[in-house]
This record gives sequence, C-alpha cells and structure tokens, in this order.
Amino acid sequence: MIEGIRQFFTEVNKEMKKVSWPTRDQLQESTMVVVVTCLIIAAIVFIIDQGMTFVMKSIY
Repeated sequence: MIEGIRQFFTEVNKEMKKVSWPTRDQLQESTMVVVVTCLIIAAIVFIIDQGMTFVMKSIY
C-alpha cells in the first residue's frame, strides 16, 4: 500500500512537470477578462431585473 502511494505521487510529480503554466502577464490578462465579463453580465441582469420590477409594479 505504501509503495502504491509513493508511485502515485511520483507519477503526479512527473505529470506536473509536463504542465504548461501561464506567465504572470497571461494570468493577469485572463483574470481581467473574467472580471470584466462578470461585471457586464451582472449589469445586464440588473437592468433586466429593474425592468421586470417596473413592469410588475405597473401591472399591479
């Protein structure tokens, strides 16, 4: 059992060396894209919510 665990972590270490990690600039750029996209979607949902609230208040 111990040998199996040791082999598992050895293989994980080998695979992690094959990973292509992003640079700091790439990571910052991707993060900004995600943040801006989330803000845009939140604004759209807010506008739709406010519109629906106005319509519902007008009906009732």
